Amino acid sequence: MRSSILLAASSAILAVASPVLQERGRTIVETETATEWVVVTVTDGIPLPSMFRPDRNRVFPSSITSFSSASPTPTPEPSPEPAPAPAPEPEPAPFVPEVPDFVPEPPAFVESPPPPPPAPAPPAPAPVQQAPAGDDYVSTALYHHNVHRSNHSSGDLSWGSSYADYALQTAKRCKFEHDLSPGGGGYGQNLAMYATSSGAQAFGANRAAAQAASNFWYNGELNKFPSNGYGSPTPDMGNFHGWGHFSQLVWTNTQQVGCASYLCPAGTMVSGMDAWFTVCNYFPAGNVAGAYANNVKAPSGHPTVQAS
Repeated sequence: MRSSILLAASSAILAVASPVLQERGRTIVETETATEWVVVTVTDGIPLPSMFRPDRNRVFPSSITSFSSASPTPTPEPSPEPAPAPAPEPEPAPFVPEVPDFVPEPPAFVESPPPPPPAPAPPAPAPVQQAPAGDDYVSTALYHHNVHRSNHSSGDLSWGSSYADYALQTAKRCKFEHDLSPGGGGYGQNLAMYATSSGAQAFGANRAAAQAASNFWYNGELNKFPSNGYGSPTPDMGNFHGWGHFSQLVWTNTQQVGCASYLCPAGTMVSGMDAWFTVCNYFPAGNVAGAYANNVKAPSGHPTVQAS
């Protein structure tokens, strides 16, 4: 049976981790977060269409034709003869008024309003993006830091070779505790450990660094940061051990990172298990009291990236 342990750490002060007891077949995850505190002192409608309505009072001209005749007075003659019967007076033509053509009034036309546009589809959940496999340790470690920093409007980190050397010195001690003595300190530090009963060599340093940064320090802690802490100079520190790695990883003012992942033999960190011990040092250090508002910014909603 294969067993494994995943540990991540960072804290506000140096802390010694208690021994990890491992039973075969179980996975133990411990986190502690450490970074050196830096004290900073500062001075203060649609319109209706026109309707066509013919004039209902329109008057069309009419004509009346009539005839009249008068009988002439007969001239007396010496020998009166019977006067001829007068011709009958013609009857006047009947009155036929001119009837105007009837044009029916068109019915009122009201244009129906256009149908409302369809409601927008709900936004799709942010996809989970698998991280590309890095060609080397440095590019892998940088990618798994910078891809998350961009989601918080922080610039890319560059590789700090000196801080990577200090990280290797700490990792080779194979003790799951913070050590800022190499180089004299003055930097922040995140720790993570992956222990397994078999296959540790094949797991590799690149994968150890990728999982430490993406899966443990960022994805594992993002939602633990106080929701009302963004924009606050000093968020609620009650659960600092639960989100301190995350805040150091995305800290805007940090410019360099140097990491090392070292395979510690079975029994040095966990009894009966080989362990990859990953140490990353950050300069300038993050998690500075009173400076969170400008250095830990709300996420922009980029797709989630996780290491395989």
